[in-house]
Amino acid sequence: MPLKGKALFGASTTLAATGFLLFGYDQGVMSGIITNEHWKDLMGSPNAATIGSVVALYEIGCMFGALSCGKIGDILGRKVTIRVGAIILIIGAVLQTAMSNLAMAIVSRIVTGVGNGMITATVPVYQSEIAPPQSRGANICFECTLLVVGMSIAYWLEFGLFFVGGEFAWRFPLAFQLVFAIILLFGTFILPETPRWLVSKDRFDDAKLVLARLWTDEDTTHPRCIAEFEEIRDGMELERRLGVASYKELFSKGKFNNRYRVCLGMLSQIIQQLCGINATTYYLTTVFTNAGFSQQMAMMFGGIDTVVYFLGTLLPIFFVERFGRRAIMLWGLVGQAVTLICLAGCQKAGTDYKNGVISTPGGDSGAAAFTMLYNFVFGASWLGMAWLYPSEIFSTSMRAKGNSLSTAANWLGNFIVAEITPVLFEGISYWTYILFAFLNLAFLPMVYFWFPETQGLTLEQIEVLFATDDVKADALSMQDRRSIHSHGNVDVEKVEQDNHHRYHDGSGDNNEKKLDRDGSSRNDDTGHNSDSGNETGNTPPQNDSS
Repeated sequence: MPLKGKALFGASTTLAATGFLLFGYDQGVMSGIITNEHWKDLMGSPNAATIGSVVALYEIGCMFGALSCGKIGDILGRKVTIRVGAIILIIGAVLQTAMSNLAMAIVSRIVTGVGNGMITATVPVYQSEIAPPQSRGANICFECTLLVVGMSIAYWLEFGLFFVGGEFAWRFPLAFQLVFAIILLFGTFILPETPRWLVSKDRFDDAKLVLARLWTDEDTTHPRCIAEFEEIRDGMELERRLGVASYKELFSKGKFNNRYRVCLGMLSQIIQQLCGINATTYYLTTVFTNAGFSQQMAMMFGGIDTVVYFLGTLLPIFFVERFGRRAIMLWGLVGQAVTLICLAGCQKAGTDYKNGVISTPGGDSGAAAFTMLYNFVFGASWLGMAWLYPSEIFSTSMRAKGNSLSTAANWLGNFIVAEITPVLFEGISYWTYILFAFLNLAFLPMVYFWFPETQGLTLEQIEVLFATDDVKADALSMQDRRSIHSHGNVDVEKVEQDNHHRYHDGSGDNNEKKLDRDGSSRNDDTGHNSDSGNETGNTPPQNDSS
C-alpha cells in the first residue's frame, strides 16, 4: 500500500535528510583516517601536501558530480538522479574501504565525491519541490541538522576507534558510510517523483496523483490538489511560451532574470565557504591542544564541539519561517564576524602569554570557547541558508541546472579555502580569523541589497518575483482565468499587492484587490488553504537588474 499524507511527506523529508546525513558523515570521516599510522604506512608515508590533495580531490569530484546534475536531473528526474548518485557513492565507498595504495585512495575519493556531489545538488531540489511553502525552509534546515549529525557520528566513531588502532580503525569508518548510502538508495524506490518535474514532462495524471497522495487521502479532485496542480501547470506553460530551458537562457538576463538568480545562488554558497567555517573546522584540534588539553582530550572536545554545532542548527528549523531567510543571513554574518574577532584576540593573548609579553593566562581557553560559539552561530545561520536559498529561486525548468551550479560553487569554494587556509595560518597566524571576519562584514551589504525575501512564497510565486513586469502581468492574467474557471488561488496577486508600489501604477490596484478578495472568499468556502497560498504577507524587494 503506497504511503499517503503525513506519512509520505515525512518519508520524503527523511529521504532528503538521509542524503545530507551521508554528506556530513563523508565530510568528517577522513579527518581521523589521515592521522592513522597504519593508513600512512600503507599509503607510503605521504607528505602533508599529498595527504591534503587526497582530501581535496574529493571536493573536486563533488563539484563535477554537482555540475552533471544540470542535465541529468532534468532528463532522469530528481528521484532517479539521487539514486544514481547513491549508487556511485556506494561504489566509491567500497573502493575506499578496500584501498591498498595511494593511487587507489585518490581514485576512490574522486568517485565518492562524484556521487556525493550529485546527491547534494539534487536533494534540496527534491525537498523544495515536494514541501509546502509554509514549511519548506524548516524542512531543508532539518536536512542541514542531519548533516551535522553525520559529521558528529563520524567524529565520535573515530574517537572510539582511536583506542583500537590498526587497520580496523580506519577501514571500518569508511565502510560504515555504506549503511546510509544503502538506506538512501532503497528510499528512492519507495518515494514518488516530484510533481513539478512530472508536470514538466507532461505527465499530468502522475503529478495529480502525487499531489493527492501528499495532501489528501489520494483524492485527485480535492480543491487543494487542483489549485496546486493548476498553478504548477500554468507556471510551466509560462516558461515554455517564453522559451526558458537552456543553459544559454540560464546565463542571460531574459524576462525571468535568470542570470541574476544564478549569481545569487552561487554567491550564497560562496559566502558560506568564505565566512570562516573551514578555518575553524580544520584547526579545531590544534585550538584545543593549544588550550592545554592532551591529544586525547582535544579530540574529545572536538566531538563536544559537534554537539554545540548541532544545537545551533536546530534554531533555524523553528525560526526560518517566522523571521525569514534574510534576517537569519544578516544576523549570522554579524555574529560570525564578532566571534571570529574575539577568537583572534584570544589566540593573540594566548601567544603573548606564552612569550612572556603579558602575565594574564586564559587566552587559549578563550579561543577554544569562541571556536565553539562561532560554530554555533554558523550552524544557526549560514549552514542552512546557503542550501535553502538556491533551491528556491530558480524556475522549474532551470532548478536542476541552477542548483547544480550553486552546489558546484560550494565545492569549488571548499577546495580553494582548504588549499589557502594552511598558507594563511602559516603566514599571518591569528590574523587569518580577522580576514574572515572582514569578509563577513563585506557580505552584509550584498545580502541586504541583493537578496529578496522568499519566506512563505510558493516556488511559482518566487519564479514571478524575479521576472520583468510583462511576465508578471502575463502570470497575473493566467491566474485570473484560473481563479474564475477552477476556483484556484490567486497567488500572483498577493505578490503584486505586496509590491505594487514598485511595479504597478494606481490604475490596476483596485482590480488586484478585488481579485484577492474573491480568491480569499473561495478559499474560505472550501475550508482548505492551498499549499500554493501565501500567509506571511512579507514584502520581498523587486530585482530587475542582473
